[in-house]
Amino acid sequence: MINMKKICNILSLALMGLFVSCVDTFKVGDAFLEKAPSVDVDKDVVFNDPNFARGFLWNAYTSLYYGRPLDWGQNRMGMGAVDALTDHFTSGLTWDGVNGLYYSGQFNSTSDYANSIYSYSNGEGQWTGIRKAWLFIENIGQTPGIDDAEKERLKAEAKMIIACHYADMFRNYGGVPLITKAFDPNDDFKLPRGTARQTMDFITGLCDEAYAVLPWALPSNEQEQWAGRFTGAAALGLKIRVLLFGASPLFNDDKPYFPEYSSAPSVTEQHVWFGGKDMSLWEDVVSACELFMKRNEEEGKPWDLVQNSSNPRQAYQDAYYRRANGELLIDTRKRATVSWYWDQNCYYLQSYGSYGAMTPVLEYIDLFPYSDGTPFDSSFWDEQNKDTYISEDPFANRDPRLYENCLVNNADFGADHVAELWIGGREGPATDIASDGWAFTGFGIYKYILDKNKMAGKQDQWPYLRLPEIYLSFAEALNEVGRTGEAYKYIDYVRARVNLPGLRQGLSQEEMRKEILDERAREFGAEEVHYYDMIRWKMSDSFRKPLHGLRIRRGDNQTYSYEKFTVKKRFVQDGEDGTVFFTPKWYLSPFPFIEMNKGYLTQNPGW
Repeated sequence: MINMKKICNILSLALMGLFVSCVDTFKVGDAFLEKAPSVDVDKDVVFNDPNFARGFLWNAYTSLYYGRPLDWGQNRMGMGAVDALTDHFTSGLTWDGVNGLYYSGQFNSTSDYANSIYSYSNGEGQWTGIRKAWLFIENIGQTPGIDDAEKERLKAEAKMIIACHYADMFRNYGGVPLITKAFDPNDDFKLPRGTARQTMDFITGLCDEAYAVLPWALPSNEQEQWAGRFTGAAALGLKIRVLLFGASPLFNDDKPYFPEYSSAPSVTEQHVWFGGKDMSLWEDVVSACELFMKRNEEEGKPWDLVQNSSNPRQAYQDAYYRRANGELLIDTRKRATVSWYWDQNCYYLQSYGSYGAMTPVLEYIDLFPYSDGTPFDSSFWDEQNKDTYISEDPFANRDPRLYENCLVNNADFGADHVAELWIGGREGPATDIASDGWAFTGFGIYKYILDKNKMAGKQDQWPYLRLPEIYLSFAEALNEVGRTGEAYKYIDYVRARVNLPGLRQGLSQEEMRKEILDERAREFGAEEVHYYDMIRWKMSDSFRKPLHGLRIRRGDNQTYSYEKFTVKKRFVQDGEDGTVFFTPKWYLSPFPFIEMNKGYLTQNPGW
C-alpha cells in the first residue's frame, strides 16, 4: 500500500531516518527545528537512550501537515494555495497547481499529486509519520530513564500524530485503510478501505485515548520551551473538528453526495457516505464541545481567545501568528523563523506576496461588516463605474479582521505609505487589463505576509487548529439540533474579540447557519477552514458562482473610481459569463491510479 514497503525499508532497523544527534537533547520547539539532521541510528540505540527516544518522537512531529509551500521539496500545490479554490480567493500565479490542474479541469487520478490539494501516496509525509508514531508506541516501553507516567504521555502524543494525519485524509478522501501498527517489510500492506464511519471512529478513538492522558494545557513554565506539544485540549479539539465534518451533509445525509454514482462500490460499501442521515452525530458534537468548555473552566480557563480591547486587530494577528498564545490548540511548523522575504526556503512569502497565488476577491471583501456590525451592502459596487470618482472610502471602518486577512486600498502598510492598490500604485496592478499576478483583483493577501519586507526573524508556523473553531463549531452544532438560541453565546464571543456587536436576535436556523459559516470565513481566512466548510456542506452554488475584482483608479484630491469586473479564473473552469462548471466528484479527491491498480481500494465517485 502506498509504497509502504519502501517506507518500511527507509525506516527499517538500520536506517530509520531518525535525524537524532548523538550529543544533543532535542525539543519539539524552536531549538529542534533550527538544527540540521545529523547521525542516523538504529532502533536498539534509539530506544535504549531516553534522549534519543524523545528525539525520535520530536522528529515524528515534523511530519504533521503544514499548509503553505516552503521550498521545492515541500512544494504544496505547485506553490499554490487550497483557499484559491474557494469563493473567497483566486490564484494569480499562472504556473501553480491551482491553474494547471483545477482551473483547467485537468485534475484526475493520474495527475502529479505534488500539485494537488492533498497527496495520498505519502507526498504529505503522512504514512512515514504514522509509521514513526506506531514504532514509538511499540518500543518506548523498553526505554530506561523515563518513568511510566512520561511514557504514557509520550505515547499519547504519538497517537495524536496518527490522529492528525488520518483527520487530514478523512476530509480529502473519506474512508481510508486503517493502520494499527508499525508494518514490517514482510507484512501484507494491501489493507482495504475502512468505511467513512470506521475512519471517523478510529480518529476520535485515538483522540479519546490521548485526552485521557495528556495534560489539559502546558504548565506556564513549559509553554515557550515546548510550544507545539499536544495537550488534552488539542486532542478534544481535533475530535470536535472530525465529528463536525462527519455530522455534516457530505457524509451524513439521506442520499450520497453524487447520486448519479449511487451504485459505485465506494458508495455501496459506505466509504464515502454513512448510509443515511443520523442527527445524533450533531448531538455528539454538542457533547464534545460541552466537555471542552466544562474541562476548560475546571482547569481555570488556560485556553482563551487572545484579547486586546484597545487594539482588536493586534489581538487577532497574535491569535493566528504568535506562538504559545493560549489560543493555538495545534500549531505545526517546519522551522522556527523566517530568515528574510526572499528566503528560498520560504516560498509562500513570494508565492502569496509577490506572485498572487492567493489573491482575495471582492466577494470576500464584502463579507466583512462595518466596525459597528452593520453589513456591507455589496450593491454599492453596481452603482460605481470607472469614470465616477468619489472621496468615500468603502474599505474604511470595517471589521478589523479584514485588514489582517486582506490588503485593501489605503490600509496601513509599511512605515512610509498606505497601501496603493489602484492601477499603477505601488501595490496595485500595473495595467487595467491585468488578469494575473499580485493584487490583480484590486486586493492582496495580508495574512502571513504582513509588511512583506520586514519578515526576517518572524515566527513561521501553520495555525492548524485555533480555539475559535471550537466556539463556532459548538454554535453550529447547537443550531443544527434545534438549540439556536444557545448558539448566540459562542459566536458573539468570537465577534467580541474584534469589538463587533453580537448577532441580531430571532434568527431562523437557516439564517443562523449562514451567519456561522460567514463568521468562520472571516475568522479563518487563508487557514483552509472555509474550503472544507464548502465541502462538508456540499456548497456547489458557491463553487459555481462568478467571482469579481475591482479596478481602482486614483483621481485628484484623494478620490477614486471603482470598476467591478468578473474574474476569469475559477474552480474548475469558467464560461463566458464567469459561471463555473462544477461536478460533485470534486468534493473528494481521487485515489492515485497507481494505487487503484494494486486492487485494494475502491475509487471515489465520479473518478
